[in-house]
Amino acid sequence: RKGVSWTKEVTVFIGDITVQLLQDWVVKVNGEVVTLPFLREPYIYVERQTNTILLNTNIGLKVLWSGRSHLEVSVPGSYRGHTCGLCGNFNNYYQDDLRMPSGRLSLSEADFGNSWRPGENVDPCKDAGYQAKKSANARCKVLKSAVFKPCHRVVPPEPWYGACVYDLCACGANTDECLCDTLEAYASQCREAGVVLQWRSPSLCGE
Repeated sequence: RKGVSWTKEVTVFIGDITVQLLQDWVVKVNGEVVTLPFLREPYIYVERQTNTILLNTNIGLKVLWSGRSHLEVSVPGSYRGHTCGLCGNFNNYYQDDLRMPSGRLSLSEADFGNSWRPGENVDPCKDAGYQAKKSANARCKVLKSAVFKPCHRVVPPEPWYGACVYDLCACGANTDECLCDTLEAYASQCREAGVVLQWRSPSLCGE
């Protein structure tokens, strides 16, 4: 399941162990850095495949981590209808995925995300200030431009535009990196939907 692209780290709790997937392909198990491939029976097998980390678990959950910002989580069909949280309930009906812990459906992706987060709500654009928000809006408009247009009918850009603005407000000095990661995440979803984009150029994230 993909959403806002800029993930800083991932923590998985399984059995009596804690796995942390950190920046630059660093993996910690119970707080200790481990070398890959790493096996801890019966729970996990962690391996590096080129530039991604794959966490396999004995319960069928798989986590694919880019080592920097992009995360994919998958579970087998036996989990259909038995999940909840940020990844939805896996009932093949995406319209009811934004369900909050209270059981109520949310109309806002930001409110939905914050409802599953302990503590106070987070709005990085509010914290970043007017100029940062204005700049983020301007830079993310590229998602709605001609270079991404072939994909718009299969992967609507609006939710991605909102995610992009959120990311860029949160990124501080790393806005170029964050923008390119968001665009790559969108292009990756387009590829899965059968639309291959040639979106990179010398002026946009390099070729």
